[in-house]
Amino acid sequence: MRRNGWALVGVLAILALAGCGERQELETQAFVSVIGLDQGEQDHQVNVTFQISNPQVNTTQSAEAQKEPPSDIVTITAVDLLSAKELAQSSLSREITFSHLQTIIVGENLAKGDLFSHVIGSAIVDPEMRREAVLIVSKEPAEAFIHANTPTMETRPHKYYEFMEDNWRKTGFSPVSNLNTFFQRTEGELFLAAYATTERDSVGTKHDDEYLAGEVPQASGDPVQMIGSAIMQKGKMVGTLNGEETRISQLLRKKNLIETMTTTFPDPLNENYRISLIMNQSAHTEIKVNTDRTPVKIRVNVPVQVKVNSNIALEDFTTSQKRRDALKNTVKENMEQASDSLIKKLQEEYTGEPFVWYATARKNFWTVEEFEEFDWGEKFKKADVDIDYEVSIVSFGEQLRPPAFKKLKEGK
Repeated sequence: MRRNGWALVGVLAILALAGCGERQELETQAFVSVIGLDQGEQDHQVNVTFQISNPQVNTTQSAEAQKEPPSDIVTITAVDLLSAKELAQSSLSREITFSHLQTIIVGENLAKGDLFSHVIGSAIVDPEMRREAVLIVSKEPAEAFIHANTPTMETRPHKYYEFMEDNWRKTGFSPVSNLNTFFQRTEGELFLAAYATTERDSVGTKHDDEYLAGEVPQASGDPVQMIGSAIMQKGKMVGTLNGEETRISQLLRKKNLIETMTTTFPDPLNENYRISLIMNQSAHTEIKVNTDRTPVKIRVNVPVQVKVNSNIALEDFTTSQKRRDALKNTVKENMEQASDSLIKKLQEEYTGEPFVWYATARKNFWTVEEFEEFDWGEKFKKADVDIDYEVSIVSFGEQLRPPAFKKLKEGK
């Protein structure tokens, strides 16, 4: 028994120590936080840009790294992402790792071709490639975007993109898009990726959410603008949606990822002004799809709650039911008109929808094969879509009490 006991202790010790064989020190690793992908000069080649975080910046060791940049940026031309990762070791002393990778930026030129889906599809076999990584399409080459993105308030690249993703959930200007969702919708459904640029394209003044990245009239500040979305279908980019269309696309989904969003509508009591409202959803969007008729009938009910955020015209809505109804009808009519315009655009230009309505339609079929034969994309192009917004006003603002409105307007 004593001999067997010592043998058991020996086996357990070997098993415990064997786990240290693959141990790596943090100081020997180069942590890639951002990857950029661009079309190479030759066919079937890609330019891969690695943004490697400096772990000493903004840490307790920052005093030792005051003159060091927050990140190192290296671009390698190769046939795929993993080959570029290996080639990058020819100039980097530390071993590259994707364990902290959070963001993948794709240049629009590459995103519009067939090569992108092959490159990203082959790279996912690397166990370090995180499917939660955010996918962003840049108007310019991803390499130029990464070099130009030098935010003033945040030096750490991984934190910058993390904070931007949090902002998307609060504004809805960009979709919360990641690799996992991208791979789920590569068969034909439309997938929305965040759209960004550091370039400027002056188009004049629009309403607050009708801009696309690069169009927001910005005089100074950080160079990057992220608003709107890139439409991806079958693994490549086929178009764009502006900020308003992106917001509506998320509201029309069964489960909306936007927490709240601030937008403006025409003031129903004074056509010279617009009224600012904070909008969120009181419940999930209700979607019903009738596939037994031709054309397919789709009914969508969107419950929204609004709060008055800024009332520039100083109109009093609290003491008049008629005025409250006018405001409610204005929100309802404008949202339904904007939604109908988006549906028309998608039906005329694309074969598919980004609202995940196909998941509801699929429940009407016994097998996947039956649903595939149904050809949802083509059926959607001719579908009869009825969208109804249920608007409830929960607050008229707290800055001014109703009696103060009349005094201000009369100059008292």
